[in-house]
Amino acid sequence: MLAALYLLLALAFAGALAVLLLRPGAARAGVVWGLAAGLPLLAALAGAFAGQTRAARTLQGYVPAPVPVVLVNGGGRTRLTLAPADAACVERALRLGVPSELRTSGPPLLLTPETRIEGTLPPREVVEALTLRGLECPHVRAVAGEG
Repeated sequence: MLAALYLLLALAFAGALAVLLLRPGAARAGVVWGLAAGLPLLAALAGAFAGQTRAARTLQGYVPAPVPVVLVNGGGRTRLTLAPADAACVERALRLGVPSELRTSGPPLLLTPETRIEGTLPPREVVEALTLRGLECPHVRAVAGEG
């Protein structure tokens, strides 16, 4: 709803700007500058509200629950139960191929592009929606790559 309102407002700004530019001298430079400066802001707000609406729609059927997984790193296998946010953070780190460290109650576990997960992590769409809604990853942090 808000996305449509801001989009209509941006279109109104664009129309007013077009009218003023077609009639030289009809408005002061500050008015024209203000309308031109407002257009990207309104477009960005419309896009942000549309993204939030899509995220809310994606998360409607998502029920956060602990996720039992087995982390396979090289020859080692580690059985874990991840909190919903941690599972989303691990999925994002592995999908993006970012070398990361998962902090657990034991020693931290390294997540590399070669790391495999046995078990079901949240789907990409859910993780992206959670990211838009402010996903925080206190237990997963990026580590400096080699070289």
